[in-house]
Amino acid sequence: MIIKETTKYKRSLKKILKNKTRELERLNNIRNLILGSDNLHKLLLSSLKNVYHIEKKTGNLKELYTARLNDKIRLLMRPVGEYPYNEIEIDEIIFEDIDNTHYGEG
Repeated sequence: MIIKETTKYKRSLKKILKNKTRELERLNNIRNLILGSDNLHKLLLSSLKNVYHIEKKTGNLKELYTARLNDKIRLLMRPVGEYPYNEIEIDEIIFEDIDNTHYGEG
C-alpha cells in the first residue's frame, strides 16, 4: 500500500510525539505493516492489526480508521476512495492526524 501524509499529521507528529521514542517506534511498525500489505482488506485480516488496535471508527467518524500508539494517543487514517469503502480495492491510505484530545491531553 501507499501512505500519504497530511500537513496536519506532520505538525501533530512533531508536537505530540516529540521525545516519545516508544510511540515513534510503534508508529514506524504500523507504517511498515501498512506498506507491507497489498490492500486494506489484507491489512484488516492481519493478526498484527490486533496488536496495534487497527480498527474502523463508528458514528460520525465512520470514514476513519485508527491505530493506537499508546493508551491515550491514536493515529487517524483515511483510505483513499469513496465511502463506503471497498477494502479490496483500497491500496492507498492517508495519515490524517495524531490525536490525543479525546483522551484529555490535548
